[in-house]
Amino acid sequence: MLIELEKAQTRNNLVRIFREELDGPDNWSDGFIIDANEDMVLLQLVDDSIRLNGYQILFLEDISDFVHPAPFNDFQKKVLELRQEEVQNPEIELGELNQVLLSISEDYGLVTLHREELESDSCEIGRVVKADDVSFELEEIGSDARWFDETYEYDLYDITRIEFGGAYEEALLLVNDDLGEDSYELNDNLESEA
Repeated sequence: MLIELEKAQTRNNLVRIFREELDGPDNWSDGFIIDANEDMVLLQLVDDSIRLNGYQILFLEDISDFVHPAPFNDFQKKVLELRQEEVQNPEIELGELNQVLLSISEDYGLVTLHREELESDSCEIGRVVKADDVSFELEEIGSDARWFDETYEYDLYDITRIEFGGAYEEALLLVNDDLGEDSYELNDNLESEA
């Protein structure tokens, strides 16, 4: 599979990647391959409105199939060209998973982490503040764009999908920055001490 992914990268075509066991048969990711190794692949995503919308890292062991080129490849590439949207390398080196997470958090401010084998319908969004070979500590941000007061520790190898640099992460950071002093949630203990 790695050789085929590398061919798609060289040809600069969109691919459609399926993870049937995690996503079901009717869901997929469309994007351009930025990088791939024996363990994972980094895509720049193309969303349903045919816009480049962040990046996604998938694990090769979870990929059930992929189509190269993706359906409507030429059309989608032409739309992106007319919109003057160009594929960009995020300069994230695919290596040890803990280092990947730390690099994304440092360079992009937020990372979206899916642990679909444990919680299929939810994800955690935040910045990784610490990571070792087995776990990571995440300072999470809520859907109200406020940082949680505590950090949470998760098992590194429960992660099934990583996303960053997309419109939603950008929106959270934009609103959080605008909140100024109110950018953190106050938990009940802190409120009662005030």
